[in-house]
Amino acid sequence: QDESHSEWVSCVRFSPNSSNPIIVSCGWDKLVKVWNLANCKLKTNHIGHTGYLNTVTVSPDGSLCASGGKDGQAMLWDLNEGKHLYTLDGGDVINALCFSPNRYWLCAATGPSIKIWDLEGKIIVDELKQEVISTSSKAEPPQCTSLAWSADGQVREHPGTLGTH
Repeated sequence: QDESHSEWVSCVRFSPNSSNPIIVSCGWDKLVKVWNLANCKLKTNHIGHTGYLNTVTVSPDGSLCASGGKDGQAMLWDLNEGKHLYTLDGGDVINALCFSPNRYWLCAATGPSIKIWDLEGKIIVDELKQEVISTSSKAEPPQCTSLAWSADGQVREHPGTLGTH
């Protein structure tokens, strides 16, 4: 039985939890797969997305993962229980996701903005958007395609990503 993805794999992440050595992958087949590193076998298939997936991320303690892509939904999965927890609406294609290293927050690159969710309240605590100043009415806002938390917990941006301030 073939357990691999049936279409392109778009993202793969190691869990930081050394007592539960797994990797998590996602792809254009709309699946999130959890792999056991001890025997390199599929542990869980997470099903629920309605479009291709761009990104998956694992929480700092290794207990959760989040996935996102074309359907604009960030889905949270319990890696210990192997089940779907809840879904957050990103409002646009999700290009990248990452967990905060020191808060119960999830950050998403969604089209031209970055959304920061508080996972306890399941609410958006902030949305970072670039002000687009253009003389053309056909101007497209810049797309955020990558993001990362710094080690000290600060949100920083690269001048080429969202513009200069």
